[in-house]
Amino acid sequence: MRVAVFIGTRADLGPLGPVVAAFAAEGGVETHVLCGVAFDAAELSGRLAEETSGVFDGTVHALTDPLRSLGVEEMLLQGERLLHGARELFARISFDALVVLGDRWELLFVVPAAYLSGIRIVHLHGGEVTEGALDERVRHAVTKLADLHCVASADAAERLRQLGEPEERIALTGAPGLDRLDGRTRVSDEELSELLGAAVSRPLALYTYHPPTAVVDAPLHRWAADVLRATLESCAMVIVTAPGMDTGRDEIIAAHEEIAARDPRVLLVDSLGPRYPVVLASADVVVGNSSSGVIEAASVGVPAVDVGMRQAGRLRGNNVIHADENYESVRAAVQQAMSGPFIRTARAATNPYGDGHAAQRIVAATLTLGGLPAAKRFADRTTRS
Repeated sequence: MRVAVFIGTRADLGPLGPVVAAFAAEGGVETHVLCGVAFDAAELSGRLAEETSGVFDGTVHALTDPLRSLGVEEMLLQGERLLHGARELFARISFDALVVLGDRWELLFVVPAAYLSGIRIVHLHGGEVTEGALDERVRHAVTKLADLHCVASADAAERLRQLGEPEERIALTGAPGLDRLDGRTRVSDEELSELLGAAVSRPLALYTYHPPTAVVDAPLHRWAADVLRATLESCAMVIVTAPGMDTGRDEIIAAHEEIAARDPRVLLVDSLGPRYPVVLASADVVVGNSSSGVIEAASVGVPAVDVGMRQAGRLRGNNVIHADENYESVRAAVQQAMSGPFIRTARAATNPYGDGHAAQRIVAATLTLGGLPAAKRFADRTTRS
């Protein structure tokens, strides 16, 4: 079986790392990786070597050069380039399956190319809800093109049934991003300081703030500044990772850089990469609007403050507190998250996204693709008189 895994940005790389490793370790599977948004082939090869501890040594194909600037026009042009690159690659190499994750805009160009080329599509993290991001619609659009759904939670599986997806095409696997956290525990401050290249102070926050793309004319600079300043009210150190590749990213980065220039408690990093599991497990609180707080933090018992609308509607564990996008709301939520009673709640939380063994289930489900017909029936749930 020849399987392609598409990795667009770092948002895909972390969760898909265990999946790539599991496919690479599976006998009888030839694993390829595709890129063309945030990475070129050489960079992604290096990152995958780190993420998979050298298990993956297959081929990485760049569908096009990485995206260098953001904006609707550039994203559309990049989409054209992705589509062209995918068409050429799929004409040259016969893939049995394309594995994609989530809801990013670039899937609107890569997935149709695979569909029209007769390649079976395996979609991870379908059926979820993120009302504050335009990606919500992309996720559901990919659902209708996909042959197989590897879902992270039972509520996501039920939404796919509502969308008419037949039961035999839905596999409850859990979230593959949790596989990186299996067995992870907090390390000493000395070890963490060496890993980060900076002295660690407590309380320590891990912070990521992305543009809530479904909010029209959002004051992103002000919101990002408010969230970071409010976090600093309760934390002696805040590790700030860069936002994802969405329109509005530059405004958020500017706000963070302005605060970091005058406050040495802020450590700016573009991405934690393979350091992420250790840093997450060693943090005192996660703050922002990234899925990492909602999905991953519960696996290591860390409190999380989910800010604003971006993750609205998404399933979450007992370790998550919601805050509105203003200084006072975030400040109060961070204080609550770091209180003794809530810390105990977070440590005892059960992660509704699985047990950290999703990748093997995803591989096993993908190997059943040959038994599914090419035509996909619509499972009508309406009641007819």
